[in-house]
Amino acid sequence: MENLAARAISCPPAESYIYGVNPHAAIGAIQDRALRWSRGDRRPDGRKLGLIIEGGGMRAVLSAGGAVALSDLGFTDIFDEVYATSAAVMNASYFLTDQAALGITVYYESLVTGRFINYLRFWKILDVDYVIDYVVAVQKPLNVDRLMASRPRFFVAAIDKNTGEGAIIDVKAAPARILQVFRAAMAIPVFYNRTVNLDSRQFIDGGLANPFPIEAALANGCTDLLVLLTRPPAYECGAPSWFERGVFELMCARGNDGLRKTFLRQRERSKLVRDLALGIVPAPSGTTIATVCTGDSEIVSRTTTDPAVLRCGAVRYGRKVLQAFGASFQQWDLPPLSFSSGR
Repeated sequence: MENLAARAISCPPAESYIYGVNPHAAIGAIQDRALRWSRGDRRPDGRKLGLIIEGGGMRAVLSAGGAVALSDLGFTDIFDEVYATSAAVMNASYFLTDQAALGITVYYESLVTGRFINYLRFWKILDVDYVIDYVVAVQKPLNVDRLMASRPRFFVAAIDKNTGEGAIIDVKAAPARILQVFRAAMAIPVFYNRTVNLDSRQFIDGGLANPFPIEAALANGCTDLLVLLTRPPAYECGAPSWFERGVFELMCARGNDGLRKTFLRQRERSKLVRDLALGIVPAPSGTTIATVCTGDSEIVSRTTTDPAVLRCGAVRYGRKVLQAFGASFQQWDLPPLSFSSGR
């Protein structure tokens, strides 16, 4: 078996990629609350803190690294509301249960085998059922009871398959079917190619309509947001090619005009929410936003399966989050890869 530890990729110190609207004020609001709470002072501070985590297939290992860093800072229950899209649902869940260090290993230990990604299995290239029913439920068990008891409210993005409209699902409102909610939020079109039934409605992954739920957080009155993005600040979502449109129509839309329109508008939706997160377009008065981005040169893609690359990307990102909060970051690291990691 290949010695993965021997070929571990060097992870250089983090560079600062902090954007948003008065980002240092957002960071300060989070730090101030954490300090007061550590001293036993939990009086209301008049702020509503929100954490938003972007997914993106295997790229979500980056924001998972950020979640581990936040956990190491002691911020597990500091936020009032947590929002996640697609694979980041796992990141948020393990973070809220204080299992972030376990959750990140899902990417470079459990998802790098053919059991998850298999292009020859064209009817289910990404096996989300394996992730939910085996990895999350058995192999690296998420503490669901602790998640339900955690202080922050928890929301995930999805799309109503029948209408094509985006939806925000309150995870804790569905305690008996919480893993089914996760399955719906991760049911990526084409690659998983299935819908998930929740209350007689069919849902799929919300990324096309809502790359990350910053609008929902603002609408819910969050005053200070920390946004963990898995793309660089200059990223622009491209318009779907004729081939992509054809595949989506054949495998997903199948004459559903609402879903087709959502697919065709994904570039517009991506630009809107990214401009909000980066502070390019105005946010509500009094709102502060601190957004952590990846570097301009991304080393992790949607389908990266090299454990060393995944771990390195997560370390780089975690260091950026620590740096944003003024914490020591140069030596911060994740545990080394185990020899069992890999295919």
